[in-house]
Amino acid sequence: MQQEQLKTTMFLRSLSFFPAILAILWSTTIADDPCDRWKEHVSPYCEVLEPYVSSPRQQSLELLPGDNVTLHCQVEQTLGVHAAGAIWMGWIKDNTTASVHLGKFTYSEKNAANFSTSHALTNARPHDSGTYVCQAKSTGNLQRGNATGVHVTVAEPQLETPNITADVPSPGDIDLGLTVKLRCETQAYPHALFNWTKDGRDISTNHSAATDHMIIGNFSQSDDGLYACVAWNMLGEKLSQELQLTAKPPDGGLPMLIIIAVASGVAVFVVVTVTATIFVYRRRRQFKHCRLESESDEEEGDFSDSVAKYDSGVHCCEKDRSWTEKMVNKLEKEKLRVYFSPRDDIGGGSVFQYLSEGIAKSRNVIIVFSNAADSDEWFKKGYQTAVVEQLDRNLRGRVIPVLMKGFERTNLPLELKDCVALSVEDPKFFERLLRSLSKDSAYESDRQSSVSTEEVLDTIIVL
Repeated sequence: MQQEQLKTTMFLRSLSFFPAILAILWSTTIADDPCDRWKEHVSPYCEVLEPYVSSPRQQSLELLPGDNVTLHCQVEQTLGVHAAGAIWMGWIKDNTTASVHLGKFTYSEKNAANFSTSHALTNARPHDSGTYVCQAKSTGNLQRGNATGVHVTVAEPQLETPNITADVPSPGDIDLGLTVKLRCETQAYPHALFNWTKDGRDISTNHSAATDHMIIGNFSQSDDGLYACVAWNMLGEKLSQELQLTAKPPDGGLPMLIIIAVASGVAVFVVVTVTATIFVYRRRRQFKHCRLESESDEEEGDFSDSVAKYDSGVHCCEKDRSWTEKMVNKLEKEKLRVYFSPRDDIGGGSVFQYLSEGIAKSRNVIIVFSNAADSDEWFKKGYQTAVVEQLDRNLRGRVIPVLMKGFERTNLPLELKDCVALSVEDPKFFERLLRSLSKDSAYESDRQSSVSTEEVLDTIIVL
């Protein structure tokens, strides 16, 4: 019984030396690649082993004391028909053997190598920090292969108060348009993330996008303010001191905003002035046939009261002649001088020439429109050659459209559409007509005409 216990104890003790034996074999037996034996040339039968780290996927691990992690490495490749020997796989930490796994393959196994090895870090401590590399070697004609290393860091968590800096000579006097880069520096483990604040307000988009620097392009006075950064990790967050950034005023001491405001005001004033001038000019051109005032001197046709021979000229069609002549007689009873072409022209000259001269010597022009006039070619010809041409001169006075019964105001010529037209159907037609023809343009509304409106209306004959 005692002998059996002794044998068991000896066997267990021998097992304790097994890792050391494997390490010795790893470092001595197959320390050199067998393919290095061909010095002149490499044998075509020498293939390269291709181990890879299957877990973890990242090449850098940050662990806290007490964390657990397992590193997995595999070889999965099809080898040539001449491949032979045994595969040794192991994890190397900082060029020191960490763990070793022994495997074999033969041609009878269809030349497929499928081996793996793992290294477990249990209850990690700072001395476990280092770079772990998976390596595969062979006793046969296979070249050694290394997998990508995994860097492991095990440290106590920490977070120090961050410090904010700016890459400008003077943060309180920054040139306009300059690009300013702010940086936040701290000692932290695990690595810290950052938020940025301006005047106490968070200006970061979200934590996942937070970085240790922030760039302000084309710095302007709107970027003035107190900036700070917040560093945070699993221990919490810490705020840096505030850094004042101020833009330098432009040359001359006048702030850029004032310059922009003044320039904008001038631009708006110019635009408004030009627009108003164009509007007034167009309106005067549009209304000049309704009220024409001369601003030229006498040499250019100044039309003063001393030059005017008639208070008004009258133009109508042939069918409206009878009614128009009666209206002219009533006006002359009011001491007004009226030019009426059918009555005042003498023989031997052109009708349109006389009409043009008479209109030119009149302070006002009365044009009688009716449905009959709308189809009278002589009326249209006289209106065009005599009246319209005279209206384009620098006259002083009014064009007064008189609308006969049934004639719509919308049928007036384009140049007279904005003129105030008088309708014979208006009970105060004659009174308004007298006011329009008054020399001082301030005809008293209570002036009593020697001829009543009713009397005039009684004489109107609408053709």
